[in-house]
Amino acid sequence: MDVFLTLAAAVAGVLSFLWIIFFGQKSFREWLNERKQPPPADGNRDSENVLNPAPSRTILHNLPPRTNFVGREREKKQVHEALKSRFYLTMIDGIGGIGKTSLALEVLHECLAASHLVANHLAANQKNPPVSENGVQTFDAFIWTSARDRELNLNDVLDTIARVLDYPFITQLPAGEKRHEVIKRLQQQPCLLIVDNFETVTDEELHRFILDLPEPGKCLITSRTLGLRQARSVSLRGMAKEEALLLIQNEGVRLGLNLQALAEDEQNSQRFYEATGGAPLAIRWAIGQIKQRGQSIEGVLNSLHGAHGDIFEFIFQRAWSLLSEPAKQILTIMPVFAASASKAAIEAAGDVHHWELDEALGQLVELWLLEASEQLDEAKRRYQLHPLTRAYAQSKLSQAPELESQARVRLAGFFEKFAIECGGDTWAWERYDEIEEEKDNIFELMEWCFEKGEEISGMRLTKSITYFTSFRGYLYEAFNFGSRAAETARQKNRTNELAWLLLHGIGWDEINRGDIEKGENLIRESLKIYENLDDSKGIVDALHNLGRALRFKEDFNSARQCYEKGIQLAKSLDDELTVAFFERELSLLAAAEGRLMEAKEGLEVIMTTLLGRNESISASTLGYLAEINYKLGYCDIAFEIGNQGLQLAQKTKKRETIAKISSTLAYTETHRSNYKSALSYAQQALEFYEKLGLFHQHIEETKTLINQLQEKLAK
Repeated sequence: MDVFLTLAAAVAGVLSFLWIIFFGQKSFREWLNERKQPPPADGNRDSENVLNPAPSRTILHNLPPRTNFVGREREKKQVHEALKSRFYLTMIDGIGGIGKTSLALEVLHECLAASHLVANHLAANQKNPPVSENGVQTFDAFIWTSARDRELNLNDVLDTIARVLDYPFITQLPAGEKRHEVIKRLQQQPCLLIVDNFETVTDEELHRFILDLPEPGKCLITSRTLGLRQARSVSLRGMAKEEALLLIQNEGVRLGLNLQALAEDEQNSQRFYEATGGAPLAIRWAIGQIKQRGQSIEGVLNSLHGAHGDIFEFIFQRAWSLLSEPAKQILTIMPVFAASASKAAIEAAGDVHHWELDEALGQLVELWLLEASEQLDEAKRRYQLHPLTRAYAQSKLSQAPELESQARVRLAGFFEKFAIECGGDTWAWERYDEIEEEKDNIFELMEWCFEKGEEISGMRLTKSITYFTSFRGYLYEAFNFGSRAAETARQKNRTNELAWLLLHGIGWDEINRGDIEKGENLIRESLKIYENLDDSKGIVDALHNLGRALRFKEDFNSARQCYEKGIQLAKSLDDELTVAFFERELSLLAAAEGRLMEAKEGLEVIMTTLLGRNESISASTLGYLAEINYKLGYCDIAFEIGNQGLQLAQKTKKRETIAKISSTLAYTETHRSNYKSALSYAQQALEFYEKLGLFHQHIEETKTLINQLQEKLAK
């Protein structure tokens, strides 16, 4: 036994001696812990003894494979610029299916390729340029994490970082030590952390970790929501049409479909583009339906418009579940707007007010269910739906017909008041731009009112924009809605509204359409109503328009009687401006009868009253004066006066006056042999006449003049 103990002690002594020789004064536990530690970041375990280690050629990453990417050159440049900037956090945001992840991957693979090139350059030359030659930011490591299909927390991200950076031992450490060790490794080299689908992350610790990411690290996140103020954001919207068509062709090649006919069919390709809103996922889904299920283009478009298909569940299901009840109501009623909408209009339609409205709009914008314009002034900010979101919201609205009806009736009342405040039922054109911005919403709402049994609302709304539609040249809409509104007033025995609509609406519209006889009869009916009501203002207005109709009929004596009667009545009302309007009509009557010099002198006197008081009437009066000077042969004067009138007309945006004066200037310049200038004015006149949709005789005359001018210029 003693011999055995003596032998064991001797062996232990020898082993201890050998341990000290090879491992130094370290315990077994210390040695074992060291063995668990990975090599230093430069790949050399004995780095303390190496002053200039060679850089590694390997760029560490776990990026998903590169995809077949199309377009988005502008957005790619924006992301690259963000990664190169001093911002440590970059966010790509947008609605689901808009291509955030695809864009991120394309940018990351471009950065990865550049990083490999720089790493090879460093290994060969020992130089350290911070950015690659093509201006793409480089990193030593790319760490991809995604919350697409699972809950993502801080521990998951820390483990992924440890594995990508090749420090697997860190994954076994307690939470506090793990975070400390990861941060220490991130501080040693420039790394890019990517968090895909960040909007689903609920772990506050992960949020804090990203916001406190240590230098020189950076982070790129994709999200369906806005909300990280510290981030430099790149917001994605639909692809440009050209890019979308290229994607369609590429998908066709990938799936073995010949989609050339779709790309070349302008009407169908436009419908396809509008239905998908340029969203890459929707484009791929639609083409997949054609391939896998044999659907026609029409069938696919119907599915998109009706929000049918699993794509809508993917894009919207989670977002809908996150909305408050007021936000759900706002989103549901948004399809009642044909175009973008103001906050005030949304409030009226949605019947959601004050802070609840602000919270609802905030939620919808953050989740990209509504897109907000960039105006700082809240009153001018506009909100609109992506086409896919519109289809989804429309599917919700179709399930609540009573809600839709209530929303539209409230909105009709709102727009009626809004249009009247903006002068839509008078010649007060200064705020017509505000109505112009809402015209698509108003026109569609009026159509709904007349179709769905809300004729009184439709009639009142029509009346509120009658002058606007005439002034801005929406003559088809003016006649269409004016006729229906007048019929409603007649059926409902709304005498005042009927007289007003006959006079200011369809009576004058019929004259513009070329049916002077019918227009005259409607104006006479209006005059009779006003006379029965003893409405002096109505009578004056009716006499003015009736006199113009009679002048166009060349019933000059009757026209003169209307004007003279109107002047006496306007004087009794002490209305100097209306008196000037009638005197202008008498001068135009003189011109129609061939007394051009008398007409010229009369208009010159009237201009002293009009200038500075009514720019719209001044513009048209200057136009008449220019035309009379041209007919008298005073072309230089006609050109000067015409240009003055054209500038006023362009300022007020009265389309008919712009067209008429441009036409006069075209003939004037032709007479002065300034053919190039004449052609420009003639083309401008034709453009406006064609937009107005009426004045067919003027259109043909202007086309003839353009042909003649082009022949002269070609010689």
